[in-house]
Amino acid sequence: MPRRCRCFITLKSEWMKYLLLCLLTVTTVLAQPAAKPTRATQSISVDALKADFRTLRAAFEELHPALYRYTPRDSLNLLFDQTYESIRYPLTETQFVNRLYPLISRIRCGHTQLEHSIVYRKDPNRPRPAHFPFGVLAQGNQLFLIQNRSTDPSLRVGSEILSINGVSAEELLHETRQQWSSDGYNQTWVEFFINQYNALLDEVGTFIHGWRGTYTLTVRQPDGTTRTTTVTTPQPAKPADTATVRLQMMPAKPTRSRWEPKPYLNLRLLPDSTTALLTLNALEYGDEAFYKQAFEHLERKHIQNLVLDIRRNHGGDARIISQLMAHLADAPFVLIKQVEGPVANPDRSRFRPYFDKGILDSHRSSFTAGIRQGELYRFAFRPENGRITGYLPLAKANRFRGNLYVLIDGGTFSNGANFAAALKAQRANTVFVGRETGGTQAGCNGGTVQRFTLPNSGIVVQFPWLRLVSASPTPDDGHGLRPDVPVTLTPTALADNRDEDLETALTLIRTGSQKR
Repeated sequence: MPRRCRCFITLKSEWMKYLLLCLLTVTTVLAQPAAKPTRATQSISVDALKADFRTLRAAFEELHPALYRYTPRDSLNLLFDQTYESIRYPLTETQFVNRLYPLISRIRCGHTQLEHSIVYRKDPNRPRPAHFPFGVLAQGNQLFLIQNRSTDPSLRVGSEILSINGVSAEELLHETRQQWSSDGYNQTWVEFFINQYNALLDEVGTFIHGWRGTYTLTVRQPDGTTRTTTVTTPQPAKPADTATVRLQMMPAKPTRSRWEPKPYLNLRLLPDSTTALLTLNALEYGDEAFYKQAFEHLERKHIQNLVLDIRRNHGGDARIISQLMAHLADAPFVLIKQVEGPVANPDRSRFRPYFDKGILDSHRSSFTAGIRQGELYRFAFRPENGRITGYLPLAKANRFRGNLYVLIDGGTFSNGANFAAALKAQRANTVFVGRETGGTQAGCNGGTVQRFTLPNSGIVVQFPWLRLVSASPTPDDGHGLRPDVPVTLTPTALADNRDEDLETALTLIRTGSQKR
């Protein structure tokens, strides 16, 4: 295996740590009394804020690989201008983050996010959100109750939340979507985080609306009746549940093998003895031996149907994914068609004093300088790092040629979504089950994801330098890969820890369905 290239790898633990950090930085801090002003409560001057904004805009216009891909140039430039003109009075750091996020979200790039300055993050007196005492399921403009941790135990799981403190669920979800960036036009990436991590709703409720632990809810109960009740979060408030929705595996027999299963990586044989479940919720270095042994085991057990679970898979190094594709594709395959960007040497940009030096050095050691092709530049890995574009070879042994059922959802993102797109384009007898992937089917922005520190506020802007074009032959419509068999999650099933995606896939196997 070639040496690890930090700029191209997003280990799940590091990526999730970053995402959870972002979830706690996305909204306006209301005025709160403090014994002594801190970085969290001090205001930044208008001149300093506008200087940071000009720096941010110029960096995006020079370096972002897809700035105007999904929002027309004139529309996005108008929003840039309007946001700049709205800075008319001093703002706290978090107020500035909140002012920027509706603009950032319109770039429609899930790898472009904001986080607070390191000074703010280390401040023990920074404002904390009140915790929303429910687990929820967001679907479109609807919000359902799937877990009740409030002081009113009579609130029934499965109830639809119509409003909270007079704010409709539709409006609340709209505000929340403006505080998190997604790829293209689909909303499954945002919904995934609303459903998995209450922190998004905590932040919007506390810092936009000023809710401090007391909530008046109007709900439509499962029997169709409507009621209004006022509840509070039990004290002391518990931290937001970082895994509100834990999808439980169907009963299965663990394989006897030389590897130890991990929470994100496991192979199970299901009771019918011809079906296996391979769970890949992350793509991390060190797991290559698992892949080899897993496919050896599938071959030895004569498995005919494989359920591949790549839900919640936020991606990783494309060279790791290529080892999976080598066992699944029908012929030599393409995982990434090309890597492109707007400038040949982003590491030499005039903004490099604001870049993370480690990521800067990693980019230089990973990629050659871009070669102009039309309006963009094409990039390649340095030879010592291997290949990620062009046709790649199949595995020499233990290729799986049976029926493949791939479970996907809004958490299937970045190279996780590129993996799904490659399977869709280059493997027959494959059915996708679940919900639209969070990453677009046409590819994602990534490769090198730089951390850019604004000089006055210290706010960190994470944004990509490159775009990875997937193997999908379909035109880019700004959406993720849509499943062949859509599954709409139900609140009661989630509350009961039933895995409706897996249930659907197993039903297809039992009935012999291969719907394409």
